[in-house]
Amino acid sequence: MALHPSQGSASLEHRLAEILGSAPRRSPNVRVLAGYAQHIHCHLATLGFAAGVNFDRLLAKTRFQVPFGQSPFAIGRGLGFEKRLRADDYAALRRLLRALPGFPADGARVVNLRQGYPRNSTALPLRADDTLKLLEQIVRGEPDAPHLIDGAVLTATIAGRPAYFEADALAAWAQAHIHAAEVKSFPKVDERVDPDKLAAALDQVAFYILLTRDAVGRLGGDPERLVSDQALLITPKNVGMQPTLSEQRVSRRVERNRKLLDSIPEPGEVIAAVPAGLSFGPVADISADQRVRLEVLQDIAGRVGTCYESSCLATCGNAKFCRERAFRAGTPNVTGTGAIRLLPGIPTLDRAEELTRGAAPAPEETAAATLLERAGRLYDETTGKAG
Repeated sequence: MALHPSQGSASLEHRLAEILGSAPRRSPNVRVLAGYAQHIHCHLATLGFAAGVNFDRLLAKTRFQVPFGQSPFAIGRGLGFEKRLRADDYAALRRLLRALPGFPADGARVVNLRQGYPRNSTALPLRADDTLKLLEQIVRGEPDAPHLIDGAVLTATIAGRPAYFEADALAAWAQAHIHAAEVKSFPKVDERVDPDKLAAALDQVAFYILLTRDAVGRLGGDPERLVSDQALLITPKNVGMQPTLSEQRVSRRVERNRKLLDSIPEPGEVIAAVPAGLSFGPVADISADQRVRLEVLQDIAGRVGTCYESSCLATCGNAKFCRERAFRAGTPNVTGTGAIRLLPGIPTLDRAEELTRGAAPAPEETAAATLLERAGRLYDETTGKAG
């Protein structure tokens, strides 16, 4: 029986926690959402996403492990750049924002939501509550409303459960216009930024704009009027650490993110296929025998189903596991998207071969069967096997 909202969020949370077990956890962020959006038809991906399983780490020390994470140099550079922006009461960041029309030249109020909270799972919900209170001050136009919120936490319901997203900054000034800003440590050299990194950063800001608009709407404000679609990106200039500000409209990206959120399925039916006591925890146990770990994952995958495609290799930590599984099953997906389009309704490559020999097709196989039978006949004629 599937879990539905009427059964209560507590029941859903309990089942998801049980399925996660001791596996490494990953909270939703913009990159995780974008990756999952490529696999919304895969039930294994849906189950892992809903339970918060970090698939990049799940198969560590098995033959299917994948490289993950940033280099220590990149992490250190990013932390150093952020520290520079916050130094001396945000002096560098204030200078950048003063260049924008309407931002106060002096006396801008900055609220830091990164400090003063417990270092546990309650921190993000508490910060989200405080973010909403600060946004309410901005929406109401209160005189002591902040001009900059450092570390704002925005919320969304993802796969039936609340999720928290940490924005680098929300800035507000003339007529209470709110802008979302993202801080990145990759450089802007000669007024140019790496296009792939720029696109990913703009997607992040667009997502924060979307969530900020949702929050403003819940507060009774006009989201389109109060929350700008002008993304702010703060990066180092050239090879040094001097910050510079870039602006770009991201209205199409905001709409794309809205569609992404709307497309995420509810996990109830997938969760119901997993019996009590079965979880990703044993799969992640690096002290256990690799064979045992993979057998547990095979059990889970067999119960919920997978949907391997070649694009999975770039975005899912389980891709190599699912690829081997697809090869063993002989699914058409392993042949690439071109062949998949030519084989609608055909469950396996073995079945495709049978249809080339004139096997009677099932109703869902009829479209492909005609082509396959013709291909089989041409092959026999070419190789001299006809007759």
